[in-house]
This record gives sequence, structure tokens and C-alpha cells, in this order.
Amino acid sequence: MAPNMMKAAICKEAGKPLVVEEVPVPTPTGRNLLVRVQVASLCHSDLLVTAGNSSYALLPQIIGHEAISVVEALGPDAASFSVKPGDRIGAPLWQDMCLECWECKIIGPQHCPKITMKGITSAGYFAEYALVDAATAVVIPETSGVTPAQLSPIFCAGITVWDALERAKIKPWETVAIVGVGGLGEVATKYAHALGARVLALDVHDGQLEGVKAGGSADGILNTRGLQPQDVRAQVAAMNSGRLIDAVVVTSGSVPAYQTAISILRPDGRLMVVGIPQEPLPLNLGLVATKSFRLVPFNHCRYRSDVQ
Repeated sequence: MAPNMMKAAICKEAGKPLVVEEVPVPTPTGRNLLVRVQVASLCHSDLLVTAGNSSYALLPQIIGHEAISVVEALGPDAASFSVKPGDRIGAPLWQDMCLECWECKIIGPQHCPKITMKGITSAGYFAEYALVDAATAVVIPETSGVTPAQLSPIFCAGITVWDALERAKIKPWETVAIVGVGGLGEVATKYAHALGARVLALDVHDGQLEGVKAGGSADGILNTRGLQPQDVRAQVAAMNSGRLIDAVVVTSGSVPAYQTAISILRPDGRLMVVGIPQEPLPLNLGLVATKSFRLVPFNHCRYRSDVQ
């Protein structure tokens, strides 16, 4: 049985350290689940919240939206979602969507006007206990063989890049470039490789490039530091039998990363927008039109079936 009080890490003011306080354990209402947090991982979006660079964040806030938890109790409307006490679960950050409106039924629950986002507009996982919307919960089999610490980032970083690759409609014979192979990008190289694509990894850090090469998920690597877009284009084509790239996934949140991506994209290629630059991105719409580039944003995930 859960206690009445718990410890939680709260962002009270942007730019200030988190404050650990004793706060009441939440009560699960509606289809919410009360969960005991096993592992919570730190995402770049959490840093945007704490730095005051998130336009969505409501402070003060218990941050954190990547976690693996154990179900302690069910709200009165949660039983129909096939989750029970003792289940180990993960979930995307969406919470409280109505599941009845046009957006929920036609576009996806993450566009629901009533939605909240864990750790951003509703209480997150940097606490001993939290609430999870049963409609987003994914039960993790005990036989998965994967530790909670390994699984936790998959419920943000993993589903983010998976959604980008799914929307890119990757075919096994195509070449995919991942621009930025840090946390998200490393996962993206593994997914793209598993989909049968030829994978090229581009970054400005040798350590990250050597990591994906050693892991066997990249067929070629290129450090773009100091290179002009035309030089990157020439070297990428040389690595790919003279052809440019079918789909580029940009996980880096920098303008130069997107300039690199556009320079290596073939006509009618797909540019997958994952990393979000803080500064405006100049975009030559004439080039987009004449080359028939397709700009496709990631959509995180649409429902728990997409994660499963």
C-alpha cells in the first residue's frame, strides 16, 4: 500500500536548481494508475523545462516524462485497459486525452485539446510515485530480459525516432542518414539498420561516430565539423555509390545540422524533423519545391499500440 507522502524533485523556478520536497502521494481518479517509480531518466526536454526554454511548461512542476514503474492502484475507470496492480509499465508522456473528440479519433490522441504532458504541464516521474494514464500504459513482460534503466529512455527517445522512421516509410534497399548520433541518433541508427536500410551516421564528434560504428549499426560515418555543405554532399555521395540520400533523420537541434541534411537529400527525399533548434531556421522554399523535398515532423507516438 502506498504511503500518504512521497519525495519529489520540483522545478519551482526556471534556471534554479530542483527542490526535493515531501508532497502528498496522488490519488488515482478516472482511468489513471498510481505507480511506484522504479527508474526515471533525464531527457533533453526536461532541461528545456528547467532552463525556461519550453513554451509549454507550467511551473512549479515535478519534472520527468521517461520512466519505468510498477502499478500500485487503479482508478475507477482503468480496469478496461488490461492493466493490473503489480504490472511493470512504461508510457509516453501524453496524459488525460478525452479519446472521444475528432482529434483523438482521426488524427491521434496526442492532439486532443484536453491533453496534458507529464513533467511539463502535469506532474512527472521525478518522484517516488506518479499517475499514469491507463490509455497510454504499456505492460512490460517480466521475461523481456531488459532492465528498467535500459527501457526507460525508450519511452521518449526510442518512440520519438521510431515514429520518425515509420513516417519516413523506410524501404530495405534505401539509404538513411542520421544527422546527430548522440542519444536519439544512436537509437535511430539501430532502428534504421534493423529495418534493413543502409545507414550513414553524420556528427561533429568522433566519439559518437566511432560508437555507432563499433556497435555495427552504421555502414558509414562522416565527421562534418568544418565542412561546407557542398563538401558534405560530395563525400556522402562518394560513400553511397554516387547517390544522395533517400531519407535524412535530424536529431540534432542545430541549424547547421538541418543545412547539412538538406544538402545531402536526393530529389523527392524525406527530411525527418526531430531535433528542434532554438533559433529560426532559414529555409529556401524554392529549393524545397524544385527538388520536391518532403519535410515530415515526428509525432512522438499516437497511442499505446504504436509503442507496443
